[in-house]
Amino acid sequence: MPTPTGPPALVGKGLREAQGAASAAGYSVVSHDASDQDARQWDADEWTVCFQTSAGRRDGGRPVLDLGVVRVGAPCPAVDGEKPPWPRMPAVTGMTFARAGEALAPVGFRKVEPESAYSDVALPGVADPWKVCFQDPEPGETVEDPQYGTVYLKLAPPDAVCPERPYATLGP
Repeated sequence: MPTPTGPPALVGKGLREAQGAASAAGYSVVSHDASDQDARQWDADEWTVCFQTSAGRRDGGRPVLDLGVVRVGAPCPAVDGEKPPWPRMPAVTGMTFARAGEALAPVGFRKVEPESAYSDVALPGVADPWKVCFQDPEPGETVEDPQYGTVYLKLAPPDAVCPERPYATLGP
């Protein structure tokens, strides 16, 4: 068993990698959900280390590191045990579909789904120049777990005005 010389820096690593590095450095590891959810870490591949503290020794043996972790893709809270600072949905109405996609990229959504704002107008193969009339989620909403979420954008052709409500008809 290696004699610990000092704990390895584990913040930012995946939990499985952190457990291996700690063990190789002579430490045991316990982990806890660093968010306000108190979820169990059944699959070490699904968690990222946000906080690291010393937790004494286990049964007089190896020193223990307590790792505060969040699910992969979640932001670390400012303080261990608080709600993660999830992003807010930006307002993309009025933008072209291409520009809306650029504005949404930093939020980390899994998918941005274009739909026609009109029930009688089909989307073209490439909707980049079409303008966003409606969006779901709404602007300003907190977006939890965006890596699993889909944004729905209802679009109008570049030469048409947005309807008053989704799925209106453009034609007479």
